[in-house]
Amino acid sequence: MAIINQEKCTGCKSCLILCPDKAISFQKGKCSVDEQVCTECYVCLRHNICPNGAFEPTELDTFIKQFQHVISDPATSHGIKKGVSGRGAEEVKTLDVVARIKRGTVSISIDMGRPGLGVYLRDVEKVAVALIRSGVEIPPGDKSPLGSLMPDRTTGKLLPEYLNYHLHSLIMEGTFPESQLPVVLKGLKEVENEIDTVFTVGLVMYVDKNCYNSALDCLDDLNIPKPHRGKVNVGLGRPLAAE
Repeated sequence: MAIINQEKCTGCKSCLILCPDKAISFQKGKCSVDEQVCTECYVCLRHNICPNGAFEPTELDTFIKQFQHVISDPATSHGIKKGVSGRGAEEVKTLDVVARIKRGTVSISIDMGRPGLGVYLRDVEKVAVALIRSGVEIPPGDKSPLGSLMPDRTTGKLLPEYLNYHLHSLIMEGTFPESQLPVVLKGLKEVENEIDTVFTVGLVMYVDKNCYNSALDCLDDLNIPKPHRGKVNVGLGRPLAAE
């Protein structure tokens, strides 16, 4: 984590508005970093936000501190696959060229947290448990950052000692049959009132020539507005996939 050298800090407070997770506070004429709120995003270090150079790095000496850093700093690769960086796996980044999703299958992407708010892993766990109970399969740790925190992916539970760690944001991904879509969305609607952050839901699925998939009819029953925007992958260069 970054710390503020109190001898170099002049109390100018210029850093307060530049921390995306509001982890910096001003007390008794000096600024300091709250370890419980800091997400290890390194914005303060990468952009040299202190005119006096008071920010100094400390060693990321545990797995969870390294996890915080690589998930919260988009400039750092998380090591699951060379060249893949950021808050999630390569799932939704490459669907248009790898033919991973077959007809009748949905790929879901849950984007949790936002700058200025972040997400604690205790809330990530609640959403992960709701997904798995609804029939979503979350990729293992060698394919997904979130999977590396789960000793048993059939429960969605994270290691207890990780629950109070704060992240800038996190993307969790998984797949499930189209027939489970109403159950999955209902589970997410129930858990949204139990967490202290925000999340958005992305669905990747096949549509017909009219951009329609009957599985989305359940949105009306669940009182969820139908999406009016999206990304269409035309599949140029995509390998042929067995149906």
